[in-house]
Amino acid sequence: MRSLFLKIFLYFLLIILLVATAVVILTHFRDQEFPPLAQQSFARQAIAEYGREAIQVYEQDGIEGLDEFSKILLSESGIRLLLFDQDSQPLTRKRVPRRMQHMAHRAMHSGEVVFPKMGARNGLASIVHGPSGKTYFVAISLPERPAAQNLVKGVTHGFLGWRLLILLAITAVVCYFLARSLTAPIGRLRRATRKFADGDLSTRIGNQIKGNNELAGLAHDFDEMAGKIEALVGAQKNLLRDISHELRSPLARLGIALELARQQESSAAQNKALARIELEAERMNIMIGQLLSLTRLESGVNAVPLQKFDLQELLSNLVEDANYEAETRRCRVVYNAPEVAIYTGSEELLAQALENVIRNAVKYTDDNTIVSVDLIGAAECWTIQVADHGSGVPEESLAKLFEPFYRVAVARDRQTGGTGIGLAIAERAIRLHSGTITAKNRSQGGLLIEITLPIET
Repeated sequence: MRSLFLKIFLYFLLIILLVATAVVILTHFRDQEFPPLAQQSFARQAIAEYGREAIQVYEQDGIEGLDEFSKILLSESGIRLLLFDQDSQPLTRKRVPRRMQHMAHRAMHSGEVVFPKMGARNGLASIVHGPSGKTYFVAISLPERPAAQNLVKGVTHGFLGWRLLILLAITAVVCYFLARSLTAPIGRLRRATRKFADGDLSTRIGNQIKGNNELAGLAHDFDEMAGKIEALVGAQKNLLRDISHELRSPLARLGIALELARQQESSAAQNKALARIELEAERMNIMIGQLLSLTRLESGVNAVPLQKFDLQELLSNLVEDANYEAETRRCRVVYNAPEVAIYTGSEELLAQALENVIRNAVKYTDDNTIVSVDLIGAAECWTIQVADHGSGVPEESLAKLFEPFYRVAVARDRQTGGTGIGLAIAERAIRLHSGTITAKNRSQGGLLIEITLPIET
């Protein structure tokens, strides 16, 4: 059971139902054994009034007179009366109900007024002394309630199943609102943390969770933490952006100085040094451009300019450009795709992301090998697979490939001119399109980068 709401709801419901069921059952059986006070009082009055009169009739007219008296009493008032001698033997020729016989026996042994233990609640048996001083036991059964009164009584006392069903419904409603009141703030906090984790650093809970309890305190702490993290990340991004902009100016001046130096006569060694300086300056310029792109993608502005374009044509142009670079190492980029692949998104961002992935594969594939680029269509997404035939990547480094400035081998990256930013840019651009990008080693050697782009972004 993974839902906290469901756990709390069922636990509260079970506990309340157990307690309430026990109370209802005990009350039910207590009411069965002990009649209500109004019935007890009426039964006592009936025995006091009719009991002595029945004894007087019996002592004067015998059993026949007593039976006639009982018959008239039953027809006129609905009260059934039976007289027992001091040994609790019935003084009648008619059939004696077992319930009334048992009450007479109990009254004889206890010497007290007794009521039925179970079942009907409208009977009573008691000791009564006649005019002659003899001891008798009188048992009576009161008339049943009218139909309407029985109906009300049945709903409230008689039908235990209905009482439990009504109790279950009321308890379920109470437990639902109780569990909802406890878990709703947790749900709001979870949605806020999920939104914050997805990159929206401006997420705050604010007044969504009110009160002075622990959850309200946790929401306040979350807002305070989110504010500090947003400020730190913002300061870091601003620093990167400012440094990148500031470096552009001296690089431009360095380029101008290199052109002026080349216009003057210089030795071969000087020309070689100038070429090296120009290469390093160009690399630094490229890195600064990538830093600015990465900062823009991580700025928190998730709005992607949407436009329809042919993804197949975009990849075809990128593969054609990559082949020029691959020819210097006698490599080739092979492209497999359907004729048309219409996609809605930012063509500029995806071009930059896909170019970084393809050029990365060309850099690290072995000489005289093939880099394959496959575009696969499906009902819900487009899948792009870029595979090289290089040495692959250590398994522990696969998850870090898309982190900024991460490089598996520093010496190799410097040799190929890598800075560890290209794949990070690709990951941010793909994520802005609600897509995914993953890396894994191929069984036949090399690295496979797989990109999925949902058709509905």
